[in-house]
Amino acid sequence: MRRADRDTVAAARLYRRFREAPARRARRVTVDIPKAVAVMGTVEFVGYMTTHQGKTHLYIHEFAAGSRPSFCAGPGRNQAFLIGGRYRVTERGIVDYGPSGKPVHARRRYKVVRVR
Repeated sequence: MRRADRDTVAAARLYRRFREAPARRARRVTVDIPKAVAVMGTVEFVGYMTTHQGKTHLYIHEFAAGSRPSFCAGPGRNQAFLIGGRYRVTERGIVDYGPSGKPVHARRRYKVVRVR
C-alpha cells in the first residue's frame, strides 16, 4: 500500500474515532513545508469547534508544561505550524504526555468567560 493511501486510511480511522461518525470524504492536500520557520512563541492552548453526535461543541485544550509545542510561521501565505511538544491527537482529542510517556494534565491557567 502506498504511503498516501496508508495516511488516508489512518486519517479516516482517527476521524471516525474522534467524531464518532464515519468520514464521508477524504481530501488529499499538498503541504509546502519550508526549510526554515520563524518561531513565534509557545502554544499555551488551542481552541476549536467540532461536532459529536450531531451537536456542535467548543473545546479549549490547555497544554501541560513540557508538552507545549512551538508556534511557528513559514514565509509563505497560510503557513502556520505547531512543532515539537509532547502530545498526540487521539479519539479523546489532544492528549499531553510527560517525559515518561504517560498522559499528563495541564494545571488550569486560563479562565474562559462567556459573555451573553
